[in-house]
Amino acid sequence: MKNISKIPLIIGAIFAFALVVVIVTTISLKKSELTYKVAQLEGKYKDRTGAFFVGAEICKKCHERRYLEWSTSLHSRMMRDTWVDKEANIGDFEMPSDVRTFTKEDVHYVLGSAWKQQYLKKEGQDITVLPAQYNVFTGEWKAYFPDEPAKRDWFKECAGCHATGVDPEKKTFVEMGIACEACHGPGSNHVEAVPGYEINTIMQAGRMTPFQAAQICGSCHTRGRDKTGKYAYPVAYQDHKGYGNIRLYFNEATPGKDSEYFWPSGESRYSNQQYLDWKQSEHAKVGVVCNTCHNVHKSKTTLVSTGAGGPALLDSIISKTRLFEDRLCKSCHTTVQYRSAHRIHTFGSCIRCHMPKVARIGEAGDAHSHTFRFMFPQATIKMGGVEKQPNACNSCHRHKNTPPEDLAAFLEAAKKADMPKPFTVHQRPKEFQK
Repeated sequence: MKNISKIPLIIGAIFAFALVVVIVTTISLKKSELTYKVAQLEGKYKDRTGAFFVGAEICKKCHERRYLEWSTSLHSRMMRDTWVDKEANIGDFEMPSDVRTFTKEDVHYVLGSAWKQQYLKKEGQDITVLPAQYNVFTGEWKAYFPDEPAKRDWFKECAGCHATGVDPEKKTFVEMGIACEACHGPGSNHVEAVPGYEINTIMQAGRMTPFQAAQICGSCHTRGRDKTGKYAYPVAYQDHKGYGNIRLYFNEATPGKDSEYFWPSGESRYSNQQYLDWKQSEHAKVGVVCNTCHNVHKSKTTLVSTGAGGPALLDSIISKTRLFEDRLCKSCHTTVQYRSAHRIHTFGSCIRCHMPKVARIGEAGDAHSHTFRFMFPQATIKMGGVEKQPNACNSCHRHKNTPPEDLAAFLEAAKKADMPKPFTVHQRPKEFQK
């Protein structure tokens, strides 16, 4: 009986002990949580002032998916070390060539892999672009400024747009390729941001004005010299990217002054000048910017069109547009009826007419115009031929050999079919009249 009388006491003791354990555990957890929060509050930075580059691997710790998407993009593979990545060099060095004066063993770094590949030689701190490039699609070697060594100084002519965290004076860079911080700015302050200030310590194009956002892309997709005249990329702009005006740090090429880089109509003759084209466009005036159409993180285009393929598909994958070809254009440009030239090209593509391939990518392919203007065959007639002034109609494979005069007449007839009389009020623009 005595043992039975002790049972409530034992149960009470067990309950009391359990309660103590719960209370102690709760206090311990609360203390750990408080310690964590205090540690978080010890972040050092509230803005980007004085930030330095930390490298994409640090970004990966919090942004793993974005990192993986970027790591499969052409930006990440813009520059590679052949001493580390043995598969990076895709040039055919077994092919005899009169213009290639170097061997595979001379190459330390390679630039590019989609359209063409160029080769870098490292000697001490100096890096030189070797005087020939390999064109991927044609399988040919072409000379690259063989008699102009000044144009092959990588740190002066190329580095800022092929590597991240470049210091051309010290001849150093943080990492190869166009990495996270090339577009989002140095990330050290973001890594140690005071809670609530994470946004303030890094750049994000979607939170900027249209021109500020476009200038981030434009700092590489352009042509010109910095204000000192020493560099072919805006060195000083790096410290003001996302805030300042790139014009204050860089003398951009313009159609009127630098005619060697532009066709008479104003469109770019060469690739990587998309920003200079865009600035001339109606898109620029209304705030349609690079990331409106392009998703720079994803490795390929979202295909919502069945049967998509061929060169158009390749273009979209490499350009990483948000939607495939016309689907992208028509997500903004809608119409009930197709008239005039649009009526006869409903089978075709907005891109082929308003973004014809008129800019050369070395000798290995063509890049799209980004003025989004229709390039009239009348302009070709006025300038004396397609070689002197290309147009959208002759850029089509079906009409590449059609006389521009025939194409101009066809356009006139198509327009008149939908025009009320008299036709004179709808004459072609004066600049295209003879």
